[in-house]
Amino acid sequence: MGFHRPFRGALPIAFASLAALSLAAPAAGQDWKGKARLDGHVVGDKGEPIAKAQLVFKLHGKDVGPTVETDAKGRFAYYGFASGDWDVDITAPGYVTRKTQVHLSELTRIPPMEIKLEKMPDAPPAAPAGAAIAPKDTRAEIIPMIEKGNALLDQKDYAGARGEYEKALAAVPNNPIILRAIARTYYGEKKYDEAIGALQKAHDAAPEDVDTTLLLANLQIEKGNVEEGKALLDKLPADSVKDPGVFLNAGIVLLNKKNPAGAWDQFDRAVKIKPDDAEGYFYRGLTALQLKKNPEAKADLQKCLELEPNGSHAADAKDLLKSIK
Repeated sequence: MGFHRPFRGALPIAFASLAALSLAAPAAGQDWKGKARLDGHVVGDKGEPIAKAQLVFKLHGKDVGPTVETDAKGRFAYYGFASGDWDVDITAPGYVTRKTQVHLSELTRIPPMEIKLEKMPDAPPAAPAGAAIAPKDTRAEIIPMIEKGNALLDQKDYAGARGEYEKALAAVPNNPIILRAIARTYYGEKKYDEAIGALQKAHDAAPEDVDTTLLLANLQIEKGNVEEGKALLDKLPADSVKDPGVFLNAGIVLLNKKNPAGAWDQFDRAVKIKPDDAEGYFYRGLTALQLKKNPEAKADLQKCLELEPNGSHAADAKDLLKSIK
């Protein structure tokens, strides 16, 4: 049988989680309120706290939810979410709008989020004094294009959004932030090869950028280019990835391609990133069972049930434990 899991995680500018599939049924009707809590902080690309950043939460598929503002130290907290997937838009003056998605549960609490915003692209150096043509304020010129592109992206006008981003890119060639936004438009149109091409250009322009590498790896894996995606993940420093979802996604693709040894490595990385997440233990245990490592499989499946005795993988974990002799 094939295994499936939604791609999720906090990813940068205009590139929300790679497949926005629901992990749990959202609240019925118009009631988005519940007992889930989320807190965290918003920082700039150098780790500086961003005060008065706005986080607009909307229950996935619905136009309802709260708006939260960060304090002077960039911190935010809110209690009262219903279980389900929440779309989040994060904005702050002088920074590129970021879109992401987070899964919340009223039964379990996730660790605090760290949301990183990137500065608006810098303009190229000004022309030398005495030049025949007066230098333009390129930054002021491109910001309206990017903002208009973001608005069109929200409306799912992918071609229109891409047109605005490409205008901005002409003013600041090879800017990785804008290239990632262009990739998002292609992804929305299911033009995966073009999306990969735009992300590859962004990666080539800033190979040290972890967010771009993760996006490119995720998309390669989702498209089925497992080895290319895995090679990108393997190059990442061990402590640079905070979201286990990218490794869970990679592991499931490898598992479906009959490569349990490779899948186990990815699930193991996911568990080490978030040792209190039942999902990582479930998949690592399932894979260990396929590798005939019964003691390891038993320990992981029991840990899954210990963390979430009534979770989404609980019934399968119990059945698998019964099969271990």
